[in-house]
Amino acid sequence: MTSVYQPLPQLTGPRDAVLSLAFSAKAKFLSAAGYSGVCVWDLATSTSPPLPHMLFAPQNPKYIITASVWIYFQKNNRHVLILGSMRGDILLWDWNEEARRFNLLYRVHPMNDTQDEILSIDVYEHEVASGRIGRVVASTANQYPKTVKMCKKTRDIFVFPLYGGEILCLDYKTGSIKSRKSPGPGRMGSVALSNACDKFVAYTGKNFQLYHLGNLEILKNFTAEVPLVLFPKQVVFGESETIVVGGTDRGCVLVYDVETEEVIQRLNYPDGSLVQPVSTFTVPGRHLIAIAGSTQEQPAHVILFEKHLAQVPQDVPSGRLAGDIRNRTSSQADSTLSSIHIGFYLPRIVLRWMWIIAVLVPISVAVYSTIPNYLTQLPLSGNNLAWPVRVKKDNLQNALLPNEELALD
Repeated sequence: MTSVYQPLPQLTGPRDAVLSLAFSAKAKFLSAAGYSGVCVWDLATSTSPPLPHMLFAPQNPKYIITASVWIYFQKNNRHVLILGSMRGDILLWDWNEEARRFNLLYRVHPMNDTQDEILSIDVYEHEVASGRIGRVVASTANQYPKTVKMCKKTRDIFVFPLYGGEILCLDYKTGSIKSRKSPGPGRMGSVALSNACDKFVAYTGKNFQLYHLGNLEILKNFTAEVPLVLFPKQVVFGESETIVVGGTDRGCVLVYDVETEEVIQRLNYPDGSLVQPVSTFTVPGRHLIAIAGSTQEQPAHVILFEKHLAQVPQDVPSGRLAGDIRNRTSSQADSTLSSIHIGFYLPRIVLRWMWIIAVLVPISVAVYSTIPNYLTQLPLSGNNLAWPVRVKKDNLQNALLPNEELALD
């Protein structure tokens, strides 16, 4: 099985520079957005489904799409593509499975009807379970450019300024500042946040660098060639955050090993020049990387690369087991039956409660058997009588209210 990424047939359609690439849930769709609007491909057939009408107007900010992200609602099998324009519009395109086409679901116009470019969009969950709410955050170029990322644990929003400085953490409910971290990198043209929200990788103008989010310590430095143009190069994690993938302006995309900080592969773009947007995704059996050209005033191609995962034999069990089961030949099976152990797995919390119960039961038995004997020895004098305590209703409600709020939260 190959251990490097191999290119798949090119996906054509964009008539100008691509600025954003995004995979939908389960890699059903791949979208490319930029100066020529939006192109979407069904990756199962490599075909482009019908899309809402959008003019080809690379000089009109309304039709230049600068950011994109997908969100998927499991309850009704609904794929929604969220787009941000250079003018400041946010559009939602909804996939209609029966009609096999995308429809315009909603459009948010720029605030105060003034142009305010959408620089980045992120979601809390790419796949929203039934009964849950999809959460989206977007940043604009108002005042200063920045990248926003939602913490996958707390839902809080991290703000990474393009020109460096303080990294802010905002409360996802109120938008108020919860913490400030400084000094950050001097430049953060593109940022990828780890799922654990403890690290982030940023393009700092020359190289890609991995930082600890808590103390802003540099953990890794991924060296790149001196840039020819000062456009921010996009960077993403891949393969469960074991690799970092970054764009260049030299006709290729660089794949770095996080542990060694070395370039392990160059993914070439046939037309050369600026290759800014990158995106990664993992599906059962293979890893995917998408790249696209981002040189203005020339058609762009989207190239998908794949790397197959090592196949696990069907007879090898996965997960944590109590016994280590190995394959044996039929001649060895009879003689080793006595050494086969069949185990089962219990969650850690179940084991913890079993241990607590095992400790509390003897204590409870001892207390139950001791208290009656003690009570029979007490003299029945007024000083030793224990009268029932009356609790007012208001006091009882006040005592229960904090627990009730905690349960509801």
